[in-house]
Amino acid sequence: MPGLLEVNNLSVSFDTPKGAVQAVRNVSFTLSAGEIVAVVGESGCGKSVLCKSIMKLLPSSARIRSGSIRVKGVDITGYGEREMQRLRGKLFSMILQDPAAALNPIMPVGKQIAEAVKVHQPKISKLELKRRVVELMTMTGIDRPEERMEMYPCHFSGGMKQRSVMAAALAGNPKILFADEPTTALDVTIQAQILKLFKDISKKLGMSVVLVTHDLGTASQIADRVLVMYAGKIVETGTAKEVLGDPRHPYTRGLLRSLPAFSKGKKTLYTIPGMPPSLLHPPAGDAFACRNEYALRIDYEEEPPMFRITDTHYAAAWLLDKRAPKIPGSLPEPAIHTEDLHVSVETEDNAPSTRHDEILLDVQHLSHTFSVTKKLSVKAVDNVSFQIRRGEIFGLVGESGSGKSTAARCIMNICRPAGISKGVKGEPAKTRILYKGIDVCDRGQFRANKRMLETTRQIIFQDSGSSLNPRMKVCDIITEPMKIQNIIPPRGTLRAEARFQMHYVGLDEGYLDKYPTELSGGQRQRVAIARALAMEPELLVADEPAASLDVSIQAQIVNLFRHLQREHGFTFLFITHDLAMVEFLCDRVGVMYKGKLVETASVKELFSDPKHEYTKKLLGAVRG
Repeated sequence: MPGLLEVNNLSVSFDTPKGAVQAVRNVSFTLSAGEIVAVVGESGCGKSVLCKSIMKLLPSSARIRSGSIRVKGVDITGYGEREMQRLRGKLFSMILQDPAAALNPIMPVGKQIAEAVKVHQPKISKLELKRRVVELMTMTGIDRPEERMEMYPCHFSGGMKQRSVMAAALAGNPKILFADEPTTALDVTIQAQILKLFKDISKKLGMSVVLVTHDLGTASQIADRVLVMYAGKIVETGTAKEVLGDPRHPYTRGLLRSLPAFSKGKKTLYTIPGMPPSLLHPPAGDAFACRNEYALRIDYEEEPPMFRITDTHYAAAWLLDKRAPKIPGSLPEPAIHTEDLHVSVETEDNAPSTRHDEILLDVQHLSHTFSVTKKLSVKAVDNVSFQIRRGEIFGLVGESGSGKSTAARCIMNICRPAGISKGVKGEPAKTRILYKGIDVCDRGQFRANKRMLETTRQIIFQDSGSSLNPRMKVCDIITEPMKIQNIIPPRGTLRAEARFQMHYVGLDEGYLDKYPTELSGGQRQRVAIARALAMEPELLVADEPAASLDVSIQAQIVNLFRHLQREHGFTFLFITHDLAMVEFLCDRVGVMYKGKLVETASVKELFSDPKHEYTKKLLGAVRG
């Protein structure tokens, strides 16, 4: 009996001025009704292209070179746009990786979800339509849906936008849901809700899910099977327990070793050496050979076949051939258990030697309110105060919509604070944000120190797609701050500086002449990080800097941040929902909930003995 979805030897390429980029290479897999399959791998390995190929959502420069796509036994490989429109929404739907790009900025969110419902139920009444929109918003974790359905995307946090896109994708009750990094921008509590939602819907409706993710913990919690992709190919496949509990491909093992849980007590995280090969001219043998210290000669000459480990577990590595030499320590990590993918309470005091007692940033009574309409306003930040010392990494965690990003934008003078807050005793208290003793909320002081403030403070935005100019090449994006401030590049030329920063964040210099739209989500985020680091700031505000990055690149970026802190004295405000990263990287952490800072402590104290109920809930969601 055929599966719900069958992909056989699918190859997809993109036409470029330099030749065809082979993004997906001879990929085959099946998907059964009600099954959840996770596709994992590094940014740019072809995960998103694979899903978009099935739904025919690729740009005109892309073409299917070979292979077939069958749904319910019907070959849809040659279907045109009109035929695909009949299938999208009801047969399969997709949650795109970039929710900001998927939402219309000039239309209320509720109306956009309603449009998705009306496509499938054109005769639905207004009352039923509103009821269905509220149901979908509630289902995806959006509280106060009647109020928020009238808001625009700009009023929503990154996580709230993601949930809105999810609600629209579920409007037609699809049989197959392609979810491209659906929990990237969500905090751990909402992640748990969404994963449970996927499981419940899959069970109740028989809906199948193809989950594209770089979060191995997410894959371990929800997936029935896992496909590991590298350089456009599937290199390992099996049940989640097999692939994550007994990984056999060196690449899979490297991904798992990059997790913070495997670097406790160490100064740096493990990273996979080197970078993925260019798919413009893929290597003749195993694409991972140049990064595998135990590669055999045959790895450079011939692609390995899929070696059978069990009836359901296969991996493409010549080291699995019975004729291959048994190399001691070639796969040194022990079996990996689900609980290892989550944070534990056993932490070390990571206080770096570069930290001083000098207070670099002092936030006092910060409040900010967004006016949605004349009658409706939302208090995003409510009387928040904290300090960051020079050379310190201060983590700010909390659920999506808790005010973390708004606080960061106020600190960086992108948003202007409300000005007056209620003090501890209910008396008015003035908002002050002191950076090196300068009140950046005071317009006179800001103007007098404008150049210094713009060069020594940098921010990495959560949404790299919106923060990068789509009309500029990567080289110009990275060096633009230097041009604006008339700074002479330390490495001689602007291109040499851009090349150096690209290497720093793990990107090949071949990307310098590309535009942001030609990059994957993770690659765009690395470009945004490179641009911020090029100025060598004293204070770096990083808003979810690693959220869209795979685990190996996350490890590389975290190691870079640790290096910049220890060797150069950088100070960080690290905003994230990844508590494992906070545990490994940060010195102190603050927890935000509904606009308020509810708990502040050292990382060791907070993880071992949380005081506030919400903090306990956060840690409980991670530990399962």
